[in-house]
Amino acid sequence: MMISPVAPGELKIEITDACNMNCAFCYLGGETRLGNRFMPDDEVLRWIDWAVDNSIPAIRFTGGEATLHPQVEMFCYYAHLRGRYIVLNTNGMGHAELYRKLFRVVNDLRISFPTLDAGRMDELTGCSDVSARKLEIINLALEEGVPRVRLLTTLLPELHGKLDHFIQLVKTSPRLFWMPLRYESTPILPRPWTQSDAQLFAEEMEGLMVRYPEEAQGIFLAMPFCGVKPTELGARVFHGRTQDCGPFVALNVNARGRMQACFDVSEMEGCRSLEEIRSCPEIQACASVEALPAECRRCPYSARCAGGCRKPYGLVQHGDQWIDYLAGFL
Repeated sequence: MMISPVAPGELKIEITDACNMNCAFCYLGGETRLGNRFMPDDEVLRWIDWAVDNSIPAIRFTGGEATLHPQVEMFCYYAHLRGRYIVLNTNGMGHAELYRKLFRVVNDLRISFPTLDAGRMDELTGCSDVSARKLEIINLALEEGVPRVRLLTTLLPELHGKLDHFIQLVKTSPRLFWMPLRYESTPILPRPWTQSDAQLFAEEMEGLMVRYPEEAQGIFLAMPFCGVKPTELGARVFHGRTQDCGPFVALNVNARGRMQACFDVSEMEGCRSLEEIRSCPEIQACASVEALPAECRRCPYSARCAGGCRKPYGLVQHGDQWIDYLAGFL
């Protein structure tokens, strides 16, 4: 039995694994992401056509750092001409003139923004003067009329008690939004949050959601609701996998041109249509109730939670199944 239909509204295309930064919090593993692969132009265009043929309305260009691909402008304009909603993930360190061209067709700009402390920003990213550069590009996007500009904040443990400051920043524009993210497991750091971290962030976010219902929309990316107490708090604050993650919301194509259920999850080959992808064993294992422990199958929140994140580095064995290491019943 499937938890939810595999009906993604977005195709993420990792057009490169190259990056011009070395972020300690990178969801793909920090220094392991300093690659040099650029997806061939014709392959990117084929995937855009695939999204059109399979009625997937949105394309997200990501990486690595998407703006490093020499043809990123052409990809965005082609996707625009094909009627797709265009999402661009970036660290904000590209050239302003390139961004200006991209902003004519980008519908949703997502820019990493891990801290409001300029000195700490440089330490976390391995570069200099990063905060000023990111703010420059954010302001440029707003000036150029990008409909949605989202600040992506990985919730590092050091941010406990400081989340209100991000709310005050996004309140400066109705087109500026904040997306606080669970700190994801990577090969370098498979358990970046403790259950205590999750509990503290859940309690802090609940208070923000009461005070700022428009600006505080909970914590994004899959988290097992039972990882905090009470489970009802987790269900209020955290986004479940069927709300926010592949294959329920977005499929991913990595820089090698291989389809995945999510970043680094369930790489597939030989799948040509969305219907074929729905029936792939890899997808079935990622999107079925049977893939979860008995505790999850009995939980009233399983249809939304779906057991939390399925990135392999953060899974632990429980009985005959594998589950997110933050699950509260472990």
